[in-house]
Amino acid sequence: MECHLSSPLKLNLTLRVTGQRPGGFHNLDSLFFRFQGHETMTVRFPAPGKTDLVRVYNYAVNGQNIIFKVLDALRKEGFPDIPVEIDIDKAVPPGTGLGSGSGNAAALIGWARRFVCPGILEDMEGSIGADVPFLCNPFGLARVRGIGEKIKPVSVHLPVSGCVMIPRWRSGTTEAYRALDKEMKGNWLAEKQVEAETERILAGLASGEKVGLLPNDFIPGLVKAHPEYGNIFSILEGSGALAWGLSGSGSAVFALYAKKNRDADDGKDLYKAPGIERILFWE
Repeated sequence: MECHLSSPLKLNLTLRVTGQRPGGFHNLDSLFFRFQGHETMTVRFPAPGKTDLVRVYNYAVNGQNIIFKVLDALRKEGFPDIPVEIDIDKAVPPGTGLGSGSGNAAALIGWARRFVCPGILEDMEGSIGADVPFLCNPFGLARVRGIGEKIKPVSVHLPVSGCVMIPRWRSGTTEAYRALDKEMKGNWLAEKQVEAETERILAGLASGEKVGLLPNDFIPGLVKAHPEYGNIFSILEGSGALAWGLSGSGSAVFALYAKKNRDADDGKDLYKAPGIERILFWE
C-alpha cells in the first residue's frame, strides 16, 4: 500500500530569545506561522523490502534522517513492527529555518496517529524535535515559547499570501546560537516586552497595515555574514510586501502580502534578488 502525504513548513514571523538554560538550550518567544504543500512524502506500508528505507530527493540530508527517530518513537507507542519505505521529495534544504525536517516528521506522525495507531501520545512529539509539536497541531498561527513545548494558538486571522526565498547559503542552528550568545551577552528581552511587540505586529498584519522588517534576533549576525540580505529586504519592500523577515535561525527570507489589491508588477524584481536559488509561493 502507498500513502501520499504533504509535509507542513513553518515561518517564524517573529523570533526573540529570552534566555539561556543551564543545559545550553535557549528559551524562545516566537510567532509561528504554518503553511502547506511544498514537500511531499510517499509511504509504502508494509515495505517491499525487509528493513526500513528512507530515500530523499532534490536535497541531501546530512547525518541520520529524523524519520528514523520518528519510526523508533512510533514503535514504542504501538506502531506495527514491520518495515516501512519512505520517499521524500524535498523542496527545502536543511539550514534554512523553515522546519522542513520537522514537517516531514509531523506528516508521518499525523498519518500514523490517524490511520495506523490512534493511541499515539502527544507527549512523544517533543522528543523528536523542537518544531514538531507545533507542526503536529492544526494551528495556522501560534505563539511558541520555551524550547518549543509551550504552544498557545492565536485566533487572529491574517489575510495574507506569501513567498519564501531560499539563498545559496545555509545557517547551522548550533553555530547561529553560539554567535548570538556572544553578541547578546545575556541581555535578553523580557517576555512582557516581547508580548507587547507581538501584539502590535499581529494587529498591524490583521488590519492590512505595512509592518516592515519583522523582529528576529538572528538578523544582525546573518546580515553581517551575508550583506546580500540588505538588498533582498529592499527588493521585498519594493514588491509591495506588508512585512518581511528571516525565518528561525536559518537562512531563508520570507515576505507577506495582502491577498487583495496586488499590482501584477509588484513582484517582478523578486527574481533579481542576489544569491537566491529557489522561491516558494503560497496563497
